[in-house]
Amino acid sequence: MHLGIRQTIAVAVLLACGSHLPLATAQSGGSLRFDEETGRDLSNYLPHRDFDHTHMVLELDFPDFEHEARATARCSLTMTPIGTPRDTVRLDATAYPIHSVTLGGRELRYVYDGEELLITLPRAVPLGNSITVVIDYELAPEHMVPNGKALSWSPPTRRPSDPGEEVPMLHSQGQPDDASGWFPCYDHPLERLATELIVTAHDGFEVVSNGELLSREVQPDGRVRWHWDQKLPHAPYLVSLVIGKFDVVDVGGPATARPGLTMPVYGPVGLGDRMRDVFANTPDMVAHFEKLFDEPYPWAKYSQAIVRDFAAGAMENTSATTFFPFASAAEPGSIDNIIVHELVHQWFGDLVTNKNWSHLWIQEGWATFGEALWEEEAARQDAINAGKDDTEAAAAARRAYIRQMRGNFRSSAMGGTRTSAPEDPALASNLWNTPDLNFMKPNNPYARGACVLHMLRERLGDEVFWRGMRLYLDRYKFDAVESNDLRNVLEEVSGESLERFFDQWVYRAGAPKADVELDWQPAFEDDDDGPGTLTITLRQVQTINADNPAYAMVVPMYCRFDNGSGEYLYLVTEEREASVSARLDRAPDEVRVDPYYWNILEARITRDLDDPESGNEEEAVEFE
Repeated sequence: MHLGIRQTIAVAVLLACGSHLPLATAQSGGSLRFDEETGRDLSNYLPHRDFDHTHMVLELDFPDFEHEARATARCSLTMTPIGTPRDTVRLDATAYPIHSVTLGGRELRYVYDGEELLITLPRAVPLGNSITVVIDYELAPEHMVPNGKALSWSPPTRRPSDPGEEVPMLHSQGQPDDASGWFPCYDHPLERLATELIVTAHDGFEVVSNGELLSREVQPDGRVRWHWDQKLPHAPYLVSLVIGKFDVVDVGGPATARPGLTMPVYGPVGLGDRMRDVFANTPDMVAHFEKLFDEPYPWAKYSQAIVRDFAAGAMENTSATTFFPFASAAEPGSIDNIIVHELVHQWFGDLVTNKNWSHLWIQEGWATFGEALWEEEAARQDAINAGKDDTEAAAAARRAYIRQMRGNFRSSAMGGTRTSAPEDPALASNLWNTPDLNFMKPNNPYARGACVLHMLRERLGDEVFWRGMRLYLDRYKFDAVESNDLRNVLEEVSGESLERFFDQWVYRAGAPKADVELDWQPAFEDDDDGPGTLTITLRQVQTINADNPAYAMVVPMYCRFDNGSGEYLYLVTEEREASVSARLDRAPDEVRVDPYYWNILEARITRDLDDPESGNEEEAVEFE
C-alpha cells in the first residue's frame, strides 16, 4: 500500500515535533510492551491456524446498487485440517448478520460474537480430507460506510463532473485486517487461497476483481452477473472488488514492452485519454521488473482502478490495484512512483507475503526500494536515448537512484534517532496497538525498509544481491515469510554472516547519531598546501546503554580535493568513538560523510577543516 498525502504528512509532522512520538510508543499513554497494571504481555502474535483454506467462492448480490448499499452474500470456504483432525472452525467476521452456516446442505451449530465465528462440525475432519463450509449472511449500509475500510459504498457526489460521479461507486480495502469486514476468513496474511467473486449488480456498471473474467451474463431482471476467478492463491487482505461507471483504457498491447498481458485502467468517464498518458509507462515497468527479478509477472492481468473515497495513495490487490481519486488529474509521469510501488508489490507482497504485520517492512520496503530502482532504469534509458555511452548511462542511473534514496535515509535517520530499545517498535516488531499504526511508526517499514535493502545491495554488491533476491523469490513464491527467511537466503549466496546487520537495523529500534571532527596536520610547518595527515573522529551521541549499544558501522568518508579528484577513507567502528587517519598529498577541500548511504546515520560535522570552531549539518551528496 502506498501511503496517501495525509498519512505521509502526519508522519512528518510527528517526527518534526521531536521528543517522544505518540505513534511510536503510546498505548493509552503507556508501554506497547506490557500492561503496567496487570503485567500482561501486549505483544501481537498470530492466532492458531487450524485449517488451511484452499479456495473461496464469494457471491454478492446487490439488488439495488444504484440506490442502496445492501447485498445478500454467500461465502463458500474449502479447507483442510492442519496437524490433527479438527471439529471446530474459527473465522474472523466483523459485525454483519449471519443467517446460516451449512456443510453439504446440513445446518451447523455456530457461535458468533460479532468478531469471531466459531463453527462446530458434526465430526472431526481427518487429515488430508477437505470440507466446504457455506456461510449465508447480509451486508447492509452500516457495513459499507465510505471510510476506506472493508467495503466502501460511496454515494453520488454533490457536484458531479462526469457520469461516474452521478451514481454510487464501491471499492474494497482489506489491508491490514479489514477483509473480514466483508467476508468471513482467517484474516491474516499467513493464509493463502484461490478466490472467485460472483457479483450481480445493475447493468451499466463495471465490476472489477482479481484474476480473470470468466463470464458476464445478463440476468432475467436486467442486472448483470460477473464471475472473476483468481486461480493462484493469495492472501485474504488482497481480495478486491470495485464497482462503478468508468472509462476503460488498455495501456498494454502487442506494440508495448510487455505484449500478452492485459493492462486495463479504470477511471472517470471522459478522461480515458488522460489515463492512457498517466499510466503509459506501466508496460515498460512490468518488462523491467520481470527482467530484474528474473520472475515473470505472476497474475492473469494487471488492472488499475481509480476510485472515490480511497483512504491511502494506492493498494496492491492481486492483479487489481486501486488508486486514490487524484490519480485521474495527475500529469503524465508525476505519479510513476506510486504506479511502480504498487506494481513491485505484485511480486513482493502478493507473490511472496509477510507472515504477519511484524514483517511488513519486507514488502513495503521492497515497493519503496522499487521506486528508486525505476528512477535508476528511467535515467539509464534517458541517457541512452540522448546518445550517451554505457559508462555515462550507468553514471546517470546511479545519480538518479541515489537522489531517490536520499529522502528515505533522511526520514529514517530522523525517525530512528528519536527512538530506542526496548520500548519503541523496531522495523520488524510485534509491538503495536492497532495494525494500522504499524504502517506509520518512526522506524518506518517504507523508508527504513528501503534503506535496509539499499544497504544490503551496497554491502554485497549487485551480482550477489540480485542472485540472492532472485533465489528468495523462487524459494518463497506463493508462500509467507519472516525477516530471517530473507537473511538466510542472502547469507546462503554471499557466505557472509548478516545476523548482526539484521539485529542492528531490522530488529532493534533506533539509529546512530554522530558528531564528526576533522583534523589536518601538515607534514611540514607553514606548508598548508603540501602533504599532511587527516584524522577523522566519529563520536556516537545517540542513547547508548545495555539495550542500545553503539552501532557497528563502516562509514565511508569522501575527501574531495581542489583539482576535482577524490579519495575514500573508511572509518570502522563498534564503539562510542573511533578515528581513522591517512597521509594525503594535500588537504581536502571538503569531507563528505557516508555519501552513498552505507548506514542509516544522522551525522554532523562539529569541527571542520576551514573553521574548527563552527560545525555544519552534514548531508550526503552524489558524485559524478
